Amino acid sequence: MLAEASSTISAAESFTHMRIINGMGISLCLSRLLIFAARFVQSPKKYKFSAIHAGWIIVIFLWLIEFWWEYLMNSHTRTLNVSAYILDLLYVFGLFFICVTLTPDDVGEDGSYEKYLIQRRIFLLSVIFFLASVDMVGDILDDVQQGNWEDAKLSALYDSIGLALIAIAMLIKGRKFQYFIIVLLSLSSLLGLFVQ
Repeated sequence: MLAEASSTISAAESFTHMRIINGMGISLCLSRLLIFAARFVQSPKKYKFSAIHAGWIIVIFLWLIEFWWEYLMNSHTRTLNVSAYILDLLYVFGLFFICVTLTPDDVGEDGSYEKYLIQRRIFLLSVIFFLASVDMVGDILDDVQQGNWEDAKLSALYDSIGLALIAIAMLIKGRKFQYFIIVLLSLSSLLGLFVQ
């Protein structure tokens, strides 16, 4: 049945469909982040700002932008198939899940966003690790399908370093180390956006 469907859908239609689904996921993420940011403007005394928490939100925000930008830039060379579709769905809705989890409606039992983040850092960073893994697999598959074996090797190395940093961040509570990881991941995303 999948073979029949793929032979009757043009590449342009397939890309349009995937772009719409991914656009909905990205829109949900951005909406959630904007609603969360608005809380600090609406009730500045009620919600205490946390630099570590904001840093992780910035990392996810940059991942959103990087995903959408790469998706558009690779639209003419990307091989669209079921595995690409599944990986894109896992990634974009994983991003939405982490956006919702990082921006809770209430942190009553924890008292602050920083305590909320530190208390749940292993879970939250596990989800971030999963997202980075899905992104890595997608990057490698795209490179291999295009015959870019050298790029696939570089993607694997580059993404493995990011995964190792996220895994280490799960184990270390220290604020300085969390800031260090946030800065590295943010710079990595910015580099990915501007160096293509």
